[in-house]
Order: sequence, then C-alpha cells, then structure tokens
Amino acid sequence: MLLLAAVLLWGFTQARADERAVLAAEVQQRIDAFDEIDQLFRALRFKVVNQRSQDHQGALVYADQLVNLAYQLPGLFEAETPRQVIPFSRARPEIWSRKARYDFLMDEFLDNLEEIQALLRQARLTDAGHRIDRTAQSCRRCHDPFRYRR
Repeated sequence: MLLLAAVLLWGFTQARADERAVLAAEVQQRIDAFDEIDQLFRALRFKVVNQRSQDHQGALVYADQLVNLAYQLPGLFEAETPRQVIPFSRARPEIWSRKARYDFLMDEFLDNLEEIQALLRQARLTDAGHRIDRTAQSCRRCHDPFRYRR
C-alpha cells in the first residue's frame, strides 16, 4: 500500500513538473516573439522614419515579419502564466484579469501593423512612417499595465 502511494505521488509530481515545463516553454516562446518584434519594429522605424528610405520593398520585408510574429501572440496568452506562476515571465496577472482591455490593445496593435504593411505595399512611405510613429507612441498603453520590466 505504501509503495502504491509513493508511485502515485511520484506520478502526480512528475505530471506537475511536465506541465510546468510546457508552460515555461510557452512563456519563453512569448518572450522570444516579443523581443524579435521589438527588434524588427525598431529596424523598420529606423529605416522608414529616421533614414527616410525610399526602399518600400526592403521596409515591407520587416513589416511582413512583424505581422507574422504578431499573429502568434494572442495564442501565447491562453494559459495564465504571469511571473507569479513562471518566475521569468514578463506578464502581469492583469493580462488575464483585465482580458477585454488587453485583447482590445492587442487587436489595435495588430491593426496598426497590418495598416503599416498595406501602406508599404502601396509604396506610401510617408504615411507608413506616420503610422509607425503613432504605433510606437502607443506601446506604453499596453506595456505599463500588462508587462513587467525585465
């Protein structure tokens, strides 16, 4: 009987460890996606806004990558994985407790990236630059309430 209890306890402990490993991998994927989005967005902004490049095709490469990465983000927040659950997570619990607000801001971000992409496809670099600046200025609306600084 004692052996059976020990085996069951070990199985339960192993299952919890496996679940935690899956959640940690999801959090790491989310962090990696956000970091890559940050790098690509900065590169796109530098190219279009700072350099005033006329290379809309080159800028479109960045925009396409940004949109593809950003589409992955909503699915990476399904499980509640704030820092209190996964210590290296940058997510605040408010993402899940204020889900409607978070979803609204995420949708707004995705819409902005899609608009930037469309403007670059049309070679409207000045308009794309304005949208890039507006998008950059709105980052704090989401970061401040929903993300811990590293």
